[in-house]
Amino acid sequence: MPFDITIHKSYFRISQRKPKELIRVGFDDQIFIAQSRGGISKYFVEIIQRLPKYGVEPILLCEETRNSHLAESGLVPRAKQDSNLKSRLRGYLWRLTGNPRYKGPLIETVDVIHHTFTNGAYLGLGHKPSVVTIYDMIPEVYPEYFPTGNPHFAKKKFAERCDVLISISESTTNDMLKFYGDNLRSKTMVVPFGVGEQFLSPHPEVEMPDLPEKYLLFVGVRRGYKHFKTAFLAFEKMAKNDSELCFVVIGGGRYSDEERKMVQTSPFVERVFHFNPSDEQMPEFYRRAKCFVFPSVYEGFGLPTLESLASGTPVVLADASCSREVGGDLAIYCEPGDVQSLIDSVEKATSIDWVNRIKRDGPARAKEFTWDFVAEETAKIYKNLVQKTK
Repeated sequence: MPFDITIHKSYFRISQRKPKELIRVGFDDQIFIAQSRGGISKYFVEIIQRLPKYGVEPILLCEETRNSHLAESGLVPRAKQDSNLKSRLRGYLWRLTGNPRYKGPLIETVDVIHHTFTNGAYLGLGHKPSVVTIYDMIPEVYPEYFPTGNPHFAKKKFAERCDVLISISESTTNDMLKFYGDNLRSKTMVVPFGVGEQFLSPHPEVEMPDLPEKYLLFVGVRRGYKHFKTAFLAFEKMAKNDSELCFVVIGGGRYSDEERKMVQTSPFVERVFHFNPSDEQMPEFYRRAKCFVFPSVYEGFGLPTLESLASGTPVVLADASCSREVGGDLAIYCEPGDVQSLIDSVEKATSIDWVNRIKRDGPARAKEFTWDFVAEETAKIYKNLVQKTK
């Protein structure tokens, strides 16, 4: 059934043409403030667009946005771009205070609140039945990577107070129960991420930047546990013996001082590229890559793994956390943090036989994880919660 986008003065609502049949779920704006682009905000945009098909009216408690996924979806207008200084200051103040934009009568019109992140200021927003998605337990498992404290704010309090917890992998669930207590098991549901149709099927040509002919691909955040340095050192060693090999870095914000120094002092600096593509361009970045490398030692799910397999591109993953849960037997696994192991794995992943296997079987594996499935399962959770609280 087609849906309309109804624009209200204070919020945006997506509704089918029979709104009386729908339950109303309010999505707070946390993740769209915290992320300009990323897997979590992408997840919410994907399910919000699909929920009306499954009997749910999503109410986005958000006006204009600086989040690229939300703006590119057309659901909410893009906010005026600020200077980097103003943007960083706004992010800092929000993390410090975290005040919700909407506290009034609008909240009382929804049946369920779905919290998109875990800033404590949003706890109890509207005093409605509530859901929160648990994405990972990285700060708890690897606190050494977060010297300034847990960036997930009041995640444990959200887990304790919300009526339902959605975990995006079995690995994340197990770690959450280990740190927060097994008493949360009864209200935890595992619903994995999905992969967009644009990665699975041919689509119209999109305008692309000039890309090298042969490159390793690194996607997303680069800090600490992501082991960007491991990937870069592996590229450098491989580049010594392959004059055509390049390294393409996607997103993740500006280079840190350490990363900038590492890249700029590399003898292969002219073969390193950094892009910030649109969602429309991303499938082509994967399709043209020789191999996608993902040496992160911890992921809540690892959406880029699915996107690469859907695109028929070989994947090399660190053998850690949920990697095998997502990659199955269609990824090549390396020892976490081991440069030579990563090199050996890339060589195996780019062999003719393996490339042909991934082109044949990768998309089929990815099709096991669709956003429609995610939206449908999430809608069931909302409906069950509403039934229980009547």
